[in-house]
Amino acid sequence: MSRNTIYVTGHKNPDSDSIISAMAYAYLKQQLGYNAIAIRIGEINRETEFILSMFNEFAPPLVQNIRTRVRDIDFDDIVTCKPTDTVYKALMKMRKHNKKVIAVVDDKRRFLGMATTSDIVKPLIPHQDRNNELIRNTPIENIANFLEGHLVYEAKIQRTDGHIYVMSGTDDEGCEDKIVVINNDSKLHEVAIKNKAATLIATHTESFSDEVLKLAKENNCNLVVCNKSIYDVVKYTYFATSIDQIMTTDLITFQYDDYVDDVKAIINKSRFRSYPILDKRNNVVGTISRYHVLRHTNRNLILVDHNEFSQSIEGAEEANILEIIDHHRLGGIKTATPVYFRNEETGCCATIISKIFQEKNVRIPRDLAGLLCCAIISDTVNFKSVTCTKDDIDQANYLAELAKLDLEEIGPKILAAGAKMEDKSCDFIFRNDLKQFEINKNKVSVGQCNIVNYESIEPLKEQMQQIMKNYASDSNSNIVMMVFSLIDGTGSYILAEGQDTHKLENLFRKKGEYIGDFIFLEKIISRKQQLIPMISDVLE
Repeated sequence: MSRNTIYVTGHKNPDSDSIISAMAYAYLKQQLGYNAIAIRIGEINRETEFILSMFNEFAPPLVQNIRTRVRDIDFDDIVTCKPTDTVYKALMKMRKHNKKVIAVVDDKRRFLGMATTSDIVKPLIPHQDRNNELIRNTPIENIANFLEGHLVYEAKIQRTDGHIYVMSGTDDEGCEDKIVVINNDSKLHEVAIKNKAATLIATHTESFSDEVLKLAKENNCNLVVCNKSIYDVVKYTYFATSIDQIMTTDLITFQYDDYVDDVKAIINKSRFRSYPILDKRNNVVGTISRYHVLRHTNRNLILVDHNEFSQSIEGAEEANILEIIDHHRLGGIKTATPVYFRNEETGCCATIISKIFQEKNVRIPRDLAGLLCCAIISDTVNFKSVTCTKDDIDQANYLAELAKLDLEEIGPKILAAGAKMEDKSCDFIFRNDLKQFEINKNKVSVGQCNIVNYESIEPLKEQMQQIMKNYASDSNSNIVMMVFSLIDGTGSYILAEGQDTHKLENLFRKKGEYIGDFIFLEKIISRKQQLIPMISDVLE
């Protein structure tokens, strides 16, 4: 997902209205100039699949968490180098790109370590033994190449202590085990070797005398010639060190998909200036700092067909909720700032969205009009639900005319597609349209599906009851219900499980009829407007 995008989503276990309302409202926002995209939280059901296929449409992408990830915020680009690159080469790259850090990577860009300007400069501070150690561990061939010189003779045993020494005269005896830098004076060359120099670098010199070469072999002394000045050799030899000698490997790194809030918590407890960001292949993609995590903004979110965090996408509490378009009861959702909240007493959220298109003078394309019309048919159970309003019927007729649909023909087909029980597991049936409600500190979970007749669900009873019992335990639900609503609108068959189900017995006996373990509630087919208010009256 990209930055600065508005995500439009319906509820968990989405039905046709939830999916299509998100698609339609995202399209509307796009036409109004916003960067909006529809997403879904769960898998689509058979009815929604049937409706989408009628218009050759695809379901929105599946997104299960809206929390801001590292990839969604602005972080710093990174320059890289190979572990064999010299400190000087790395430093020049950093200077060119105005960076204070550089990542060390292998040939496949996999992260090995990181170096900062402080790491590079620190060994240059006077009296730092680290400088001498680094020079001592740098191969003499690398030093010669860095100085653009020539390694005339390489000693069989390297014994340089890392100190660079400028010889002052023939009586100077401070050369032992050091890298001695001298001009092109052959006499001084011989004296330095006799005084046990480990390496002799001759400046502005093209070659050594035979005597010097003989002494070097006898005394195990490296010989290097170059055209640099003594000053440059002394100043820059350290920079021949390979960057892997000074890079830091004991680092805190973050993954590209890590959540920013988790990253912030770790950064607040650590001391580094910046932190590498790695992708799934361990490739470095940038760096992040306190500045980035403190100034980031959460994702923009629009909720349709729901207004409760319990039914929304994970991380919705942290998102920047811009709008809510819904037709359900108010679920106590809280936002940090005022939002556009439109809640109407209609049987379908798509009805409200169709009205908003007209209010904004935005044309509804034919296929989208067809989708919206089918969503209204689905959510109002082909206009038989008690939740169905005149607005639903008016908008369905308006949309059907735009889409050239025959309502009498298409309605039964849509409901029949959703009522097919073949090839559906009991677990899928239960979870496909499952919603949770908080009623006076009672957690009530209610699943619902449409059926053609009682005979289609009677064989599922025992398995469904076990699934509901397990769910009640796993989710800490006080009451778990499964509602099987007849597509002809005559009523619903209900199974109930959970430790507090007994609180509803009087209600069921008064309002319904027991058929085996099922309770049949005549003319009750709306979960939101009929069943939940009935339960709320008892529990509250």
